[in-house]
Amino acid sequence: MLALGAVTAPALAQEAASQAETADVTATGTFGDIVVTANKRSENAQRVPIAMTAYSGDQLKALGVTDATQITQQVPGLQLNAWSPNVTIFNLRGISQNNFTDYLEAPIAVYVDDAYMGSMNGLSGQLFDIQRVEVLRGPQGTLFGRNATGGLIQYVSTEASRAEFNGYVNAGYERFNRRAVEGAVGGSLTPGLRFRVAGRVTKADGYIKSAAALPGVFDGNGQDLGAENGWALRGTVQADLGPDGTLDLWVKHSEDNNVATGGYVFDNCNLQDNGYCTTDAAGLGNGSGGVINGITGERASPFANFSNTPGLFNRTTDILQGKLQYDLGGVKLTSITNYTALNKSYQEDGDALPVTVIVFQTQARYKQFSEELRLSGEADRFRWQTGAYFLDMKIKGTMATIGAPAVGAALAAGLPGVNSAINEVYDLHSRNWSVFGQAEYDLSDKLTLIGGLRYSKDTKSVDYSSSVVEGSQSAPIASDESFSATLPGASRISHGDIAARVTLNYKPNNDTLLFASWNRGIKGGNFTLNGYVTADTFQHRPETLNSFEGGIKWSNPARSLRVNATAYHYIYDDYQTFALIGGVPQVGNSNAHATGAELETYFQPNKHININLGATWEVSRVDTVQAAGSQFLSVLVPGASVPQYCTDQNDGTYFCNYPAKTVSGARFPNQPRFSLNYVVRYNFDALAGNISAQVDGVWYDKQFLEVTNGQSSLQPAYNVTNTSLTWTSDNDRFSLQVFGRNVLNQAYRAYTLNLGPLGTTSVYARPATYGVGATIKW
Repeated sequence: MLALGAVTAPALAQEAASQAETADVTATGTFGDIVVTANKRSENAQRVPIAMTAYSGDQLKALGVTDATQITQQVPGLQLNAWSPNVTIFNLRGISQNNFTDYLEAPIAVYVDDAYMGSMNGLSGQLFDIQRVEVLRGPQGTLFGRNATGGLIQYVSTEASRAEFNGYVNAGYERFNRRAVEGAVGGSLTPGLRFRVAGRVTKADGYIKSAAALPGVFDGNGQDLGAENGWALRGTVQADLGPDGTLDLWVKHSEDNNVATGGYVFDNCNLQDNGYCTTDAAGLGNGSGGVINGITGERASPFANFSNTPGLFNRTTDILQGKLQYDLGGVKLTSITNYTALNKSYQEDGDALPVTVIVFQTQARYKQFSEELRLSGEADRFRWQTGAYFLDMKIKGTMATIGAPAVGAALAAGLPGVNSAINEVYDLHSRNWSVFGQAEYDLSDKLTLIGGLRYSKDTKSVDYSSSVVEGSQSAPIASDESFSATLPGASRISHGDIAARVTLNYKPNNDTLLFASWNRGIKGGNFTLNGYVTADTFQHRPETLNSFEGGIKWSNPARSLRVNATAYHYIYDDYQTFALIGGVPQVGNSNAHATGAELETYFQPNKHININLGATWEVSRVDTVQAAGSQFLSVLVPGASVPQYCTDQNDGTYFCNYPAKTVSGARFPNQPRFSLNYVVRYNFDALAGNISAQVDGVWYDKQFLEVTNGQSSLQPAYNVTNTSLTWTSDNDRFSLQVFGRNVLNQAYRAYTLNLGPLGTTSVYARPATYGVGATIKW
């Protein structure tokens, strides 16, 4: 959201000038207006009637962004829910799918170089050699498809468009032995054929340190969590197809190897003598005391790991992609072809305790093929585009849940319920095809009408089976066949729907844009893969979001002050909610609504100072969320008090039946009522170059981290502040930087899962870090 014009104006002015016929910006714009492709054509961001934020690659570097998930602090309404690179959950205006399973798609669509990434496993990763990042708030289904219900994040890599030999190398080191090197090189191979190769490697020690819960009895497992160990390489060639076309070909590979992750801290538990945490009537943990040692009950550091089972994460991703653009004579053809293959394995200690209560293991193999064909054109007052899209996704995986969540299934199968596990195997195949079109017509010199439609058809099928295993004994729990026998068609989905957009723009002058819009966003239904569901709940329904927005984008004639503001109202039908039912994940549906506003200001009183602020306000209500229901617990301390809402079965177990089966009137997860983000930057010429000092950060009001709104998942308000001091040579070839992240050492949670009586497990974001970096360009 925050334009760092003093740093990036030359690069952005060059980009803007190359698009002057569509962007209508000048090379001297003090904020270095960014050209974006939010409407799948090049436009000045200030002339796009969408609530959006865009950053250039240089701006991202100034903010210290080196990972795809780090943009959240400076994008109003955007937050991140993640405990490791395993699964990344973006949350935009409170819209997200806060589920940790591999097979679901998110309602915040992520595009990389114009291609959709359908797997939540593939959203995190190294961010390097980036041309820009665009974040579009609100439904974007007309041009971007059925899973852009809540918005869109688009990463655009630097293409091989420069003929002269060019490149850069950047290296950095910071606290927790984090070291990273990235670079790129490119230029002309022959006339009309150019190349670019870029890569990045990052390694870091864990910042959550292994510790003994009770020395000599419960020692640590020796694994420090939150480490990094990955590398990525990207190669591209761009060929001119005569004077009218270009062809871009991409090859991308990335790896994460033996990453130390997959553990938590034991958070907000009112620990009882029976070894369990207190809950409310819905079975949700209701503590608020912070991190404790789950064995002794004493207060503990959020950066201490007491787990006994080491975690593990491995992932490889390979992408082949091509983009063809050709002018057919008044009509432009665009074709984007993508093939993605992703493999991952993961293990976590899910209980944050030095005893085995929950261990979760998963492996997944994901493959994706997509093709988009698009035609576009324009006349004096009319601009249009139409196209077709096809997406084929296959994911095969296994899941194993060991410990407490398997007790009920074991007892139901006649097994003792000791050292039991639930094993699940699935094979999910999803296909989507769609046709779309969007047109803009200038009703007058100042008034423009935009309309768009997209018909999207989902076809999904799944093979699924689950069984409970205890020693050499096993028993089936459920399968797609058993669900289909009860409800024919339970393992198949075939659904078509329409996304739509109507926008009215009014431009009273060159510095002001007023817009009002209605957008209908859609997201396909899917399956809940666990044996605790019934045939009726094996599927969850598609969701539909009707968004009503109004906004203004304004700047003064000198462009020293810019203000963007948006107000919106959301009406959600069948909002997909996530909760733990019987200790296992399940997705349901509920109606919901939200109302909010966003304000972004950019102020540059002179060439030395930038002061940029963003603020949000939102209230929301989810009508009904399913609650825990009932579950079995093992007796941990014989003779201790029986947990509330539970009865002693006199067989080594408790049966807990929670009276509140649903939660009513919950707020969206990761949705603070207020937030504020900021950048203050001062630069001056010195030492044969330019020195810039920057303070940036974000403040969030209190917020629930889960849609069930359990008390223990409430995150208090917090602020994260970062600082940096950067010297750049006069010729822009050399730069040095010293920086601090989270310099006030704020302890806040990046992820929380409310396990009810088993406790609330959390991962805290990095504490204060500091480091240095250097860049050489040519």
